[in-house]
Amino acid sequence: MRDPQNPSRNNSQRRRRSRYNRPGGQQNRNAQAGGPESRPQGQGGPRRRPGKVLTANQVLVKYDNLLEQHLIMRRKYYDYFNRVDERQLKKLEKNFFASIEHLRRFEASLEPWQKEALEKRKTERYSLDLTYSTNHELDPSPGKVEVSEDEIEDPHFKESQLEAFEMYKDDTEESEGSYEDYLKVKGLA
Repeated sequence: MRDPQNPSRNNSQRRRRSRYNRPGGQQNRNAQAGGPESRPQGQGGPRRRPGKVLTANQVLVKYDNLLEQHLIMRRKYYDYFNRVDERQLKKLEKNFFASIEHLRRFEASLEPWQKEALEKRKTERYSLDLTYSTNHELDPSPGKVEVSEDEIEDPHFKESQLEAFEMYKDDTEESEGSYEDYLKVKGLA
């Protein structure tokens, strides 16, 4: 019963009604709370259409989201590693490993064309490093590069080693004999 002369009374009556007093009673409460009449038992979580496939753009957005979540979990885990008690550390560790597992499962569940779009995006993110090519006046275009054994220079090879090779190139004493001869000399056979 509304009282047009006293609007505050109408508001207070409306506020007193809880969701349990609304028309529909228990049935309405179950539908709102996700009860047995809202969906079949055992099917919690968000509903997905089984045949829906993510577009390339949606794959990239979801991958970026999962990657960002993983990076946040990793940062938290390593920032708080020596600062929290054992229970909190286990929780941080569980979240950290769950985030990387979720990311890996997402990558594994992609179809080939989605993986290709993701790989293309990952590699396009970074520009090519052409410093070496520019400094050595090489063609930076990708292609098969053939290098002979003579062109490979060992950065750890010293001049003293080269001199030793020259000094002992005629020495064959160490290289003669078999493994059995070696064992006899050492007295192990």
